Amino acid sequence: MRFKLRPTYFKEFLHDCLSTSTRKLIYLLFAGALVFVLLEWQHENNLYRNIGRMAQIHASSKADTAVVQEAMTSLYASMQARSAIFEGHETLSWKQSLFQSADIHLMYGSGACGGYSMVLARTLQMLGYEVRIGQLKVINGGWGGHIIIEFYSKTLSKWVMIDPLFTWIPRTKGGNMVGIKYVAKHWPDFEAQMPEDFKNQYRYNDVRYTNWDKYGGILKPYYHLAKLFMGKPYADTICLRMYRLSTFPLLVWTAVGGYFSFFILAYFKYLRRRNKLIENQRNN
Repeated sequence: MRFKLRPTYFKEFLHDCLSTSTRKLIYLLFAGALVFVLLEWQHENNLYRNIGRMAQIHASSKADTAVVQEAMTSLYASMQARSAIFEGHETLSWKQSLFQSADIHLMYGSGACGGYSMVLARTLQMLGYEVRIGQLKVINGGWGGHIIIEFYSKTLSKWVMIDPLFTWIPRTKGGNMVGIKYVAKHWPDFEAQMPEDFKNQYRYNDVRYTNWDKYGGILKPYYHLAKLFMGKPYADTICLRMYRLSTFPLLVWTAVGGYFSFFILAYFKYLRRRNKLIENQRNN
């Protein structure tokens, strides 16, 4: 006999779900966790949205290049001031340890090039810009020698390199902003404008946006699938680091997935009990 879902069955199921204190507690915990994470996510988003809005207000023009320049310099000043206060001796709270995201670096001015890049990338992300975080292959140090970001400028119709730690955006002699690979290919043309520490320590010859060898290469199949279906240029510019800027989206979907998984499991258990009861009544 094939069972068909009917409204009356579903109402009975909902009543059954809340029939014991344990079940009520489980659903309450799932709902409470989801509400908490949503509130924290909204708070974090609003923080970066406000930073971006102030950058738009104080930028020299409405062009995205001017807004990004303003956001970079203002965030650098803020993070430097906080770094001077904490001097790298901050202790993370339980909440910060559990919900690690870019705002830890914003709060304490920590993380060096990686932290500065995450904070600026998160801000530009909230402004609606396409952003990716790049890991440079430094000639004297290999991969990860320095971290920078690129954003896609609609004003210029191309990707532009930004170094948030050194507040440097490379420009050609004509004043045009350029991308990461262009700088590597024409390094001598940019040496005069480079910050001294960058020029002396971070000469690079390549960039990657995701370390596919991390965690034992568990993510490599995803890269090969993207390469197969979307092409190598697309696969090489996938930036999974962008998903680390905020852990709240993952936590929200984990809470939602857990809630509905428990809900569906309980529903099918209820159906089995109900069908068994109906069958016993018929046999009697």
